[in-house]
Amino acid sequence: MSDAPLPGQSRDTLDTPALVLDLDRLERNIERMKRLLSGSALAVRPHVKTHKSPEVARRQLAAGARGVCCAKLGEAEVMAAAGIDDLLVTTPIAGRAKLARLAALAKRARLSVVADDGVAIAELSAAVSAAGGSLTVVIEVNVGQDRCGVAPGPEAARLAQAVARLPGLRFGGLQGYHGRLQGIARYETRRSEVRAALDRLLDSADRVRAAGIEVPVLTGGGTGSVAMDLELRGLTELQPGSYVYMDASYGKLEWDAQGAPIPFEQSIMILGSVVSRPQPARAVLDVGWKSASSDSGPPVPVGLAGASFEFAGDEHGSLRGIEATQLRPGDLVELVPSHCDTTVNLYDRIVVCRGGEVVEVWPIAARGRSQ
Repeated sequence: MSDAPLPGQSRDTLDTPALVLDLDRLERNIERMKRLLSGSALAVRPHVKTHKSPEVARRQLAAGARGVCCAKLGEAEVMAAAGIDDLLVTTPIAGRAKLARLAALAKRARLSVVADDGVAIAELSAAVSAAGGSLTVVIEVNVGQDRCGVAPGPEAARLAQAVARLPGLRFGGLQGYHGRLQGIARYETRRSEVRAALDRLLDSADRVRAAGIEVPVLTGGGTGSVAMDLELRGLTELQPGSYVYMDASYGKLEWDAQGAPIPFEQSIMILGSVVSRPQPARAVLDVGWKSASSDSGPPVPVGLAGASFEFAGDEHGSLRGIEATQLRPGDLVELVPSHCDTTVNLYDRIVVCRGGEVVEVWPIAARGRSQ
């Protein structure tokens, strides 16, 4: 990182493309989540898959987070190496190489992992027992995501009993995550889906308790469902991720029945430069597929009324609908990512600014840790 920006440098002099963080907005977002949950019985365990940064995770923990969620074992290893040791890996772990890594990590961190298969649970037990450690296992219930998870109902109780019988394992509760509903724009539609997902999880919890097993934690939810999760009072732990950074997709959500905007600020931006003005109503930027994710659509230009962005290849994008007098080669353009998680994963570092001035540069330490 010999070419890294320096503290005190003006944001307007950054080389591009750059991923830029407004520290004031980040701090306000973390504080807003803390205030939202204040006085409730809900704990927060933020998801690091959004920011992949020990620096951000430390700020979340300082604001009262119980621990953090990690989408992959590699993310958990990065967090543990940074001294963050209360970790929930929210996807199942399988395979000899990963089980060996998991067993090693379980000896140096308070580690929980989800599972949805009896054979996989037995392999978890064998791996951690052979290493002389222990592990908390959370059973994942398919509450509508249709990805991983057992069917709601008696199967969760059967697997909880298996966990309780096996050496080296502790039953930690149930996970019911439904990521797709987090992005439903209409409030009433989203609330209905959240209610249905929660009912499936609560039914499974009742089955586990009927089998004589305590359910310590019911974990799930996300940034888009926080208001409903607070109202419905079924979960004991929330897993929001995007609230710290935000993106254009979340910006479309109705937060409540009155249609209020989501109460978190856009704290990250992609900073790009104009490299060409080939036509009066079009400018070319140095931002393409390699610097802005496209899985949720194109990024959104800031402060350019009527302008739209379209990808023009790996390294470039076009701004259309601009006026002939707007933008010259070398001018900077801000873009709101369409999906913050996948955009962050394209960068090695994030430039942290306050009041238009660089204050720090944070490595995105878990970038690419998808194994």
